[in-house]
Amino acid sequence: MADELTRRSVGPVLAGWMAHAAPDRAPERLFEEAFARTMALPQKRAYPWHRWALEGLGPNRSRRLAFAGLMAVLVIAIAASLVPQFAGNEVDGPTPSPSRSPSTEPSASASVLPLLLPGVTVKPTAAITLDAPIAFATDGTTIWAFTANSDLLRIDPATNTVAASVKLNLSSDNFQGIAGDATGLWITDRGANKLLRFDPKTLRPVTSIDTVALPMGVLVTPSTVWVASTRGGVVQRFDPKTNKLTANISVGPAGPDGPHLLARGLGSIWTSIPNIGSVVRIDETTNAVLATIPITGPVTGRNRPCGGLAVGSAAVWVTTCEDSWAAQIDPATNAQVGQIDFDWDATIAMVGDRPWIASMGPQLRRLDPISRTFDRAITPGAALARGGVVFIAAESLWVLDKDAKQLLRLPLAPFAG
Repeated sequence: MADELTRRSVGPVLAGWMAHAAPDRAPERLFEEAFARTMALPQKRAYPWHRWALEGLGPNRSRRLAFAGLMAVLVIAIAASLVPQFAGNEVDGPTPSPSRSPSTEPSASASVLPLLLPGVTVKPTAAITLDAPIAFATDGTTIWAFTANSDLLRIDPATNTVAASVKLNLSSDNFQGIAGDATGLWITDRGANKLLRFDPKTLRPVTSIDTVALPMGVLVTPSTVWVASTRGGVVQRFDPKTNKLTANISVGPAGPDGPHLLARGLGSIWTSIPNIGSVVRIDETTNAVLATIPITGPVTGRNRPCGGLAVGSAAVWVTTCEDSWAAQIDPATNAQVGQIDFDWDATIAMVGDRPWIASMGPQLRRLDPISRTFDRAITPGAALARGGVVFIAAESLWVLDKDAKQLLRLPLAPFAG
């Protein structure tokens, strides 16, 4: 009887106590400060209903256990109802607005980006099976490829097939450079220190040109073929009309790990040079070295830029040799302004002046040059297992699936905007 009376009296007692003790309004600043300090301290929280739950029920063990079980069920039900709401906010909620302009100094640590993002699924329009491709070239209408089996291929985007193929007898197969346009197809023979020219349609050999030691990167512009020499410390310039050397441009010391790959943009030729840890910018008209840009990375001694280069109007991107990260260069100041840590070795293609990344995992992701975070993702259905080389040709985006040994063709429209 006393137990019953106690339970019935709890409500009126609490109401009377609150009316007597609680002020008319909370003093905001004092209340917030006191609450923050209280919650930060280690303490055992005790509320009025604890005594009711544990003492008011008397010594009956079964009744106490039943009450505890009921409370546990209520807590679980409330938590379960809140989980979808919080999860949805985490995935689909608005992202913080980026700053108006990128920092002029690289951050102390690289921005670490997530492996997968919510994205749009786009079905490939074609999948071309290729055996061990290691390099690609395109002039925007035709695609050429060189494989680890020494096969030189021409891919026709009109039919999505390999339209021509020849077997080459090179001194080595790895790390060959390839570039082409409607007037000529060029490929390096590193071991023989040669630049080979082929007919871009039939793939028949045209000529062989001597180069400085270990040529690698090749770039074709309307009036010039550019070659990076990894042992000579130079970028060579050839006239495609005469097949003659017109300039040797010194960009670093001779020796191992010199100039690797090349890119064109903003009136300049850009080359990555691991042995000096820099990207060099060359004036396309005068051959003058405009800047030697040091590249720093998140780990000391692992900042060698030797991967692909991508040039946009507001940023130049270069990937590195050892780690899965890239450096961002401001072409207005010729200085590195940021670094981005990818999940795996990555390649970059520019679409609408924005960098798209192909890397480990089944997605292509767009990088925001201001916040240096991914802001868009596209999944090529279930087709892409592991992304490799990515480039633009014939109004499409092409990405190599390394695991499936397929070159996937995707419509370009979803990548724009």
